[in-house]
Amino acid sequence: MAETGAIDGMSLLVYGLIRIVLTTPLTLIYRIRIEGAENWPRRGPAVIASNHASNLDPCLVGIAFPGQIRWMSKAELWKVPGLGWLITKLGAFPVRRGEADREAIRRARELLGAGFIVGMFPEGTRQRHGVLGEAQPGVGMLAMEPGVPVIPVRIRGDERVMRGFRLGRPRITITVGRPVDVDAAGMSRGRAHREAGKRIMQAIGEL
Repeated sequence: MAETGAIDGMSLLVYGLIRIVLTTPLTLIYRIRIEGAENWPRRGPAVIASNHASNLDPCLVGIAFPGQIRWMSKAELWKVPGLGWLITKLGAFPVRRGEADREAIRRARELLGAGFIVGMFPEGTRQRHGVLGEAQPGVGMLAMEPGVPVIPVRIRGDERVMRGFRLGRPRITITVGRPVDVDAAGMSRGRAHREAGKRIMQAIGEL
């Protein structure tokens, strides 16, 4: 837990600077509109679960949310020189996609236990054409942490940011929903985790 607090000062500084740099240009380019902002959690712990169609999605949700989000991000990003250092300073931590990465779950639980907001993309990878995918293994494990609300977020228009090899300029809407009911009383642990993942994706799809 000490490690979590030790990096927080630098993380907040870098996060704040990047946010200042990105907010105005992204808002103007994509004419970003935020709906349901009253549903943002006022404080942590909480999980923000968003659909994912563009590499810009963490930035889009990050400038829409008034606080800091600790993103669970694909482990491959840490292989890019310099990028791993930057996103670590932004508070991100790696997850191995396509499996129940217990180390990533442990880190997320540690952050939630310290009162942070954890961001995640339940689908695990970008989905094309605005079609939602299924929740990946491990999503339900984190979603069912006691006393931690899961806030669904739907980004619309992000699937048109890249058109082939050209950048598009779509109007983007970010809709924030009410906490997802993931109560699965009476179910086995494995079934409850799968059910929680399904409910999260259903809630995102209904936004």
